[in-house]
This record gives sequence, structure tokens and C-alpha cells, in this order.
Amino acid sequence: MDHLSTVFDTPDLLPASWAGHTFEACTFRSLEPGKRALAGATLIDCRFERCTLTGAELAGTQLNDVVFDYCSLQSVDFGRCNPFAFHVDFAHCLLDYALFTDRKLRKAQFDHCSIQGTLFVGCDLTGAVFAHCNLAQAKFDDSNLTQADFYTSVNIAIDPTSNKLRKARFALHSLPGLLTRYDLVIRE
Repeated sequence: MDHLSTVFDTPDLLPASWAGHTFEACTFRSLEPGKRALAGATLIDCRFERCTLTGAELAGTQLNDVVFDYCSLQSVDFGRCNPFAFHVDFAHCLLDYALFTDRKLRKAQFDHCSIQGTLFVGCDLTGAVFAHCNLAQAKFDDSNLTQADFYTSVNIAIDPTSNKLRKARFALHSLPGLLTRYDLVIRE
């Protein structure tokens, strides 16, 4: 079933199972749809505002130009999404312990997000912007961070030998986080 330009702001408007449903230009507000609800759904040009999606199952879910604003997405495995046309942006979200594996996140926006303990493995983050994010214990491995912007983010620890960092932007205070693998003592 297709849903076009619909605002979902009460649980009774949501389908019991989202699998096989296509949502285009829809907005989801202040909902907690359940962990399995989004599995198998197709979401195109949609917005989630103040939704709780912690631990959501995204097996086969297509996220094409989906924006998450003030959402809780802790422990969500985005690597299980359908990779076709995958593009997401996040603002003011809790993404702690999320997992992004083999995802194309070119020019993705992470704005004022908590990304603690999150794993980015085999991702293309070319031109991604991490604006005012907390990246404590976040791990980047075998990822392309070319021209990624970390300038205003904190608690950055990225191994330059296992990621591409060409022309990535960092603040001077973040540079020690690029040297953690060498176990150096750095003083001001």
C-alpha cells in the first residue's frame, strides 16, 4: 500500500506491519512504532520528528532521502537496510551504538548528534558533515572520510592508517585523536 504526503502523529494511523508499504513525502511525529515496524518498508523523502526508534529492525528497509530530527536511534543497524538509493541525514539525534556497515553516506549530515560507540565500517562518508557531534568511542574502519568535516565535533579518535582522510577537516584540539594508535603523550 502506498502513502503519499501523509502526516502520522498518532499510533492508530500507522499500519500494523510496514513491510511492503511505500511512504513518500510523509512525516512521522512523536511516535514509537516498535522495533520491528519499519522492516521491509520503503521510505522516500520522509521525515521522522521526535520519534523513538531505538533498536529498530531495518532488514530490507529502503531509506531514500530520509531525515531524522530529534530522534532516538540507539543500537540501530543501518547496515541491514536496502542499499539502493540509501541516503539519510540526522539532526539532534541519539545514534549511540548504531552500526553503519558498507553504507554510502556521501554528504550525509550529522548535526548536533550523540554518536558515541557507533561503528562505521566500510562506509563512504565523502563530504559528510559531523557538526557539533560527540564521537566518544565511535570507530571508523576501512571508511572513506575524504573531505568529511569534523571541525566542530569532539572526542574524535580515527586511525588514519585504516581510513581515507584526504582533505578531511579537523580542529586543532582534535588532532591528538588522530594519533591515539601511537600511544603518544601530547601536551599543550
